[in-house]
Amino acid sequence: MEQYIKDLTYVIQNGEMENTYKMVWVRSIVETCVLDPNVQEIQFDHLSKLIFGYYWNQTIYFDLEQSPNPLKRPVIYQIVKEEISEYRHKNGKQPVWFSGAENSVSIPVSKISTILSKDVCWRFPKVGKENFDLYYLDIKNRTIILHRTDLIREYANVLFDVINYRWTQKLEEFNHSPRISQKVRGTDRENIRRKSLAKFRKYLDLENPDHVCFHTGRKIKYENLSIDHVLPWSYLFSDNLWNLVYVDKSFNSSKGNIIPKEETIEKLENRNIHLLKSMEIEFPNTKVTDELNLSIETDLIRKSWVGCK
Repeated sequence: MEQYIKDLTYVIQNGEMENTYKMVWVRSIVETCVLDPNVQEIQFDHLSKLIFGYYWNQTIYFDLEQSPNPLKRPVIYQIVKEEISEYRHKNGKQPVWFSGAENSVSIPVSKISTILSKDVCWRFPKVGKENFDLYYLDIKNRTIILHRTDLIREYANVLFDVINYRWTQKLEEFNHSPRISQKVRGTDRENIRRKSLAKFRKYLDLENPDHVCFHTGRKIKYENLSIDHVLPWSYLFSDNLWNLVYVDKSFNSSKGNIIPKEETIEKLENRNIHLLKSMEIEFPNTKVTDELNLSIETDLIRKSWVGCK
């Protein structure tokens, strides 16, 4: 491997990180080199838009914290959170990739560029007392000139993996959320697909054949029948029978990613006990039944709820 790439990966892996700024900085540089084979000089304004998009995708889908203190979040991350809140107020709570929402979002590019110039660009190449010569930095004009864009493009896939791994390590310090590496990988590629939950109906019908809404207690019209995750999908990033219930579609669309109250968790725990009895009769010795039984034995719902909080 070329020495320049060795130095760059060393900086990514070993630089001090109070938050995730350094990872979004280098991620945006590598992506720019891939998208523009002729690029040499890169403006901070260009990187700012990419960085906004990275934080947008991780936040709108999974609400991942990017620093250790939720009461003192990194300014760029705060900006993204505020824009997401404004977007949801106007367009609803359904998560949307940044690529599909950017024309409807106001990105304060200059403000982000200022933060990059003051707090990120000159810190990134430093590891301890050593300063690696990765690019020429012009803070006054908010630009960098890369020494080896050809090598960055050649080793881009390796660099993306190294960046995502370090990013994931840092996020695990700030979040109790499961499957963080999968979440980072999915949002990085804008490739998260929600699977159909229709296959769970035959199981839910065993305990709730009349299709009564889990939350409202009212019978659901067929056209409004929906399956919901009690603990938010954005937290668990999985579909499990022990966390799925029938709800009215109108209630489900308005609920968003609200963390349920303890009485809701108790209700779900009781539902699962009754459901398991029926599953052991109708679907014995199946993976779904075994998973449901294991969730009860290990108190998985309550543990997940505590982690979600």
